Amino acid sequence: MFDIRQSAFGAFQAHTLESADGQASLTVVPGFGSCVTGLRLQGRAVLDTYQTAEEMKINRWAKNAFLFPFPNRLKHGQYRWEGQIYQFPVNDAPTNNALHGFGMDRPMEALQSSAGTDKAILVTAYRYDGSREAYPFPFELELTFTLSETAMSVGMKVVNTGAQSLPMGVGWHPYFQLTEQVDELYLQLPPCDMIGVDTEMIPTGKQYEYTTFSRARRIGPEVLDNCFALRQQQGRIEVLMQGGGRSLKYWQEVGEGKFPFVQLFTPPHRSSLAVEPMSCNIDAFNNGEGLWKLMPGGKAIARFGVEQGAPQ
Repeated sequence: MFDIRQSAFGAFQAHTLESADGQASLTVVPGFGSCVTGLRLQGRAVLDTYQTAEEMKINRWAKNAFLFPFPNRLKHGQYRWEGQIYQFPVNDAPTNNALHGFGMDRPMEALQSSAGTDKAILVTAYRYDGSREAYPFPFELELTFTLSETAMSVGMKVVNTGAQSLPMGVGWHPYFQLTEQVDELYLQLPPCDMIGVDTEMIPTGKQYEYTTFSRARRIGPEVLDNCFALRQQQGRIEVLMQGGGRSLKYWQEVGEGKFPFVQLFTPPHRSSLAVEPMSCNIDAFNNGEGLWKLMPGGKAIARFGVEQGAPQ
């Protein structure tokens, strides 16, 4: 049996989905972008999370945050849509780009929740009225979190509630932590191509076959901050992580209107690995690669999740 409870997290309310034996739990803070502040499977934490509300508000590394209306970078913060030029604030000084949209800390509403014998579900939503000059396109974003004894999944749904078409990209920014240092983690990727980027981390238009982790191997000193185009474009792909006597399988739906890209990032502290589903490429508002183009009333739905594997 599962249970759902609410508790204070600083000035925010945290919603915790938990199995009766406490071996599986998921904690979400809807009021701060539905940030995930805890995930345990088979009794062990699998994410590097914010420990306090103060740390979460600083939002360093955007840990376990949801990214919209675009993930990753937008060149110089500028894009053209239906003949009009728009400008996002530049918030990534080293590359002179806009980074991760504006959704990471937006207040969301907990719409509904349910707990049963084999799973618990929490639905949160954000309603945007189009008031930002950089992005005057109203939409609704709905997140559906599902927790079972050995797995967690998230469904992301976007609906265009405005009177004109809109560009959209979404993503998640989880930091998986199975070992004390990411160097000791074993990683295996599905067939993919690395996106070539310039000195501003913007795609050059070139892609390169990437086979470094086509078989499970230790990350070691490898430094990653790369986007990958997934070759499989139907069904779902899986990324395998092993370490600390554990095995974790991350998955995402792929194909048009889903998550055809994934970003990998080893932060400088090297205590975790970010494996980030992205519905579009870097700078998709300009290059159009994977960009959701929603007409009024149009919607897009895509899912991803993690599953606890058998012990090593």
